[in-house]
Amino acid sequence: MVMSRYHSIVLSPYHHMLVARYHHILIPHYNFLVIGGPMSTLHPTLETYMQTIQQSPLCAHIAPENLSLFLSQANVKVQSFKKNSFIAIAGDPMEGIGILLEGRALLTRENMLGQRTIVTELQPSSMFGEALLFSNHPLWPATIEATKDAIVLFLPIETFTKAFPDCQSCQIQLLTNLMHDLSEKAMQLTRKVHYLSLKGMREKIFAYFMDIRRVQKKNILTLPHNRQEMADVLNVSRTALSRELGRLQDERIIQFHGKEVELVDIETIQDFSF
Repeated sequence: MVMSRYHSIVLSPYHHMLVARYHHILIPHYNFLVIGGPMSTLHPTLETYMQTIQQSPLCAHIAPENLSLFLSQANVKVQSFKKNSFIAIAGDPMEGIGILLEGRALLTRENMLGQRTIVTELQPSSMFGEALLFSNHPLWPATIEATKDAIVLFLPIETFTKAFPDCQSCQIQLLTNLMHDLSEKAMQLTRKVHYLSLKGMREKIFAYFMDIRRVQKKNILTLPHNRQEMADVLNVSRTALSRELGRLQDERIIQFHGKEVELVDIETIQDFSF
């Protein structure tokens, strides 16, 4: 049974499926707020989450007062989602860049057999949908499901293309942050393709270590991933990865020190640098 503000409706299994897919159309209107416009003041809902919004990569280096002014004028939307409901469904039109304000969510892809792959977990201040913002076909490429009750801020494309005379510097910084984020993710994708192009497990591991060394600029590395996450990044099984890392340590090519790894034989490793 699905409860609206005024009615209770008994649904067949087929209609339950439609509700699961098109819940964002069927939900009562009090589940979302359209905020902003000429002479607006910042809505209390956004005031509550200003610290989370500021922590988003999209809003870096923007003074709180400028960000508040911008959000009070832009036509943004805040929408709430119950646990296990869908924030976005693959193939549906996107509503703009999303920033998770509260809760948790999983971004997943599903193949023709119904097998689901978890791409990433979204936490408060996480941003999603930015790669599609200026696409000719802005359809969600993946499904986003709330794993806890969630609140999301959506910023439509007009937020970035419409001029706000009082917020020009803020808009410039937003676009700069957006371009920086897209550049970083493009580099991550390039590295991922590089890992996939390497045939052997050892080569993948060496390339991964060299990428970290390039950032940390030292031979004793603090690994950013646990063993399972590292296996996911390299697209290998955790068991095979652990076995190969053990061999590398036995051969004195690397040496683990807790959560750190020392690149002992750097000449052998750096041949596989990207």
